Amino acid sequence: MNKISEELGTAVNVQTMVFGNMGNTSGTGVGFTRNPSTGEKEFYGEFLINAQGEDVVAGIRTPTPIRELDRVMPECYRQRRVKQQ
Repeated sequence: MNKISEELGTAVNVQTMVFGNMGNTSGTGVGFTRNPSTGEKEFYGEFLINAQGEDVVAGIRTPTPIRELDRVMPECYRQRRVKQQ
């Protein structure tokens, strides 16, 4: 993607500015294409419904594992999976 070699180990952040705290149909989260603890290639991360970005990492609320996004917001989960591939 964007002619960045996969062999460099370069981290890339792709973000769209949205409001995650606009009700139960919005949220925030963080996701990785690899498990940061094991290096295993998997969709890994966590999210919060009706929250802002900093809430995930600040410890204000307990985030939900990203695998639960498929149950809570299936279309959002599907879109993330497509972008990962």
